[in-house]
Amino acid sequence: MKTIFRLVIRLVLIISGFLYTFNLPHLFGIENDKIKISFQVFGRLVMKELFAFVQLKDPNYLVPLKELPIVESYQYTMTILAASLLVVLFLAMLIAVFVMLSSGKVQTYLKYGINFIEGVPDLLVIFLFQIFVIALYKNTGLRIFQLYGIFGAKPYFIPVVTVSFLPVFLLAQFLIKVMAEEHNQLYVLYLKAKGISMIRILLVHIFRNIFPLLLLQMRTIIWLILANIYLIEYMFNLNGFTKVIQRIIDFPSLVICLFMMAIPFVVVEAGCWLLIKRLNRKETVSL
Repeated sequence: MKTIFRLVIRLVLIISGFLYTFNLPHLFGIENDKIKISFQVFGRLVMKELFAFVQLKDPNYLVPLKELPIVESYQYTMTILAASLLVVLFLAMLIAVFVMLSSGKVQTYLKYGINFIEGVPDLLVIFLFQIFVIALYKNTGLRIFQLYGIFGAKPYFIPVVTVSFLPVFLLAQFLIKVMAEEHNQLYVLYLKAKGISMIRILLVHIFRNIFPLLLLQMRTIIWLILANIYLIEYMFNLNGFTKVIQRIIDFPSLVICLFMMAIPFVVVEAGCWLLIKRLNRKETVSL
């Protein structure tokens, strides 16, 4: 009962946040070269959109959703998200293990390199991938990578690589940090004394202990991936779900689409909660 009450309160706060955020520009106006604050207009618009949201049973409110390719575009965006998440997890773990197995001096240089790359702006990475694909085609005539989503094309490889690039290094940076902290524990010294190889200690014992922390980090990674997807769908002219959202002008349809974008967070949060509970770490790690 307590969980249901929390979910209801959360839902009300989310919808309220949408209402106030979307109507905030109407709070301010310019009159006689002065900024005028109008709470009456703001309140009237908030109540109007709230009433429209409550009346979702009226089919007229869902007309924009029926006229747009919701299912097709959502499936395309979620495919990029899922593929990018798998790529990020695999490569970040691979990089973290490689760094932890390296010698002291090499490990220091690798950490500096990862920290530097992780600080590169998202837009710069996207521009570099665009320049690379265009330069490859211009100099060699090879068009092995579909870059733009024109004429109904739906490229996957370049969007997934572009979206995954920075999250890989962000997650690798996090894994290296928590692995290094775990490496200083007494049980690691005990395992080394027993003659167990370092790679087995990393993959079996240390990774098992940091697994709940990795699950909690997934929310940040998914948020970063979705932010990058928004950028590449705009810059590569991809027919994704964010393009559909940009064409919606009524509040109820917009809220429904935003809730659909939040589904990955809900799925990950529920999955993390079940896995952490299964690992019997509910007391030490909480969502």
